[in-house]
Amino acid sequence: MKQAVLHAPLDLKVEDNDVPRLETGDVLLRVESALVCGTDIRIYEGRKKRNVTYPTVMGHEFSATVADAAGPLPNGISLGDLVCVYPLLPCGSCVACTRNHPNICRNRVAFGYQLPGGFSQFVRVPAAAVRAGNVVPVGGVSAGAAAIVEPLACAYNGQRLASAHGAPVMLVSGCGPLGLMHIRLAKQLGVQRIVAIDPIAARRAAADASGADLTLAPGEDTAAQVLEWTGGAGVDVLVMAVGRTDALHPYLGILAPGARVSVFAGFSGEGTALEIPANDIHYNEWTVVGASSCRLEDFQEVAALVRTGALQVDDLVGTQVPIDDVVDAIELAASGRDMRVGVAPWA
Repeated sequence: MKQAVLHAPLDLKVEDNDVPRLETGDVLLRVESALVCGTDIRIYEGRKKRNVTYPTVMGHEFSATVADAAGPLPNGISLGDLVCVYPLLPCGSCVACTRNHPNICRNRVAFGYQLPGGFSQFVRVPAAAVRAGNVVPVGGVSAGAAAIVEPLACAYNGQRLASAHGAPVMLVSGCGPLGLMHIRLAKQLGVQRIVAIDPIAARRAAADASGADLTLAPGEDTAAQVLEWTGGAGVDVLVMAVGRTDALHPYLGILAPGARVSVFAGFSGEGTALEIPANDIHYNEWTVVGASSCRLEDFQEVAALVRTGALQVDDLVGTQVPIDDVVDAIELAASGRDMRVGVAPWA
């Protein structure tokens, strides 16, 4: 089988390796679609090394068909079914796990990090992950739609932590693929009005098509325009869907009393600081929350939304690049010129 193996930063080779052998309880998946996350880009470039072991096979956003099993399959799953895979396997006993934060488990292993991920023709799901429910059926959707469940679930986690459900006004700062996912999820969660901000006209058009009520380019008067649009009430939930400090700082003055800020996107490099006046937080009772990956229940709920068609996501899947050209896929994803770029293992 073909695998894209990362031996060190910038040292990514497509290799022919044996199909994984199964041990009792394992499941073998035939990868159908694997999407390139911003985290994959940072791992490839060496800007992210935490939890990464070399050599590694990246790809934690993927869909697959069930090819084989060394034992009974979970209820509701049969050979040949299309599934998506929750990428985390938490330890269950660390302080994060025991306080109901398994997605930030300090001892977790994950597909695409310590476990070989989706930039491969086949993936072995170890028995512990099978028992935990990491293999999730998605029914008759496209392979790309099934693969995009993971980033959607991360967005869902961020909105849940920011108490977005039913909010009067949400501002989504950054309208790349994940920003668009936030807009669509916000509609599902009953957010009343959404403003989306991005410097690229094509992305603003995509945000409009995704359900944003107002789309704007960032500029000196953008915050004032948003405030006027809200009738002076301000923004109740701000989602930083891009890892830049200017996704937040220009809009601090238009946050409503009791507003929530979701620091959703990852930032490159150490020492990046968000500066928020302490008294503004104190007197306005603002809440600033992080969001890292997602919980299994988030993943399962979003998979159901995709499976039933409540969330339409096929148009968020961009160019699918053959696995032999995996570096081209990463570079295209890094350019920001496309939607969710993918690696096609069988093309």
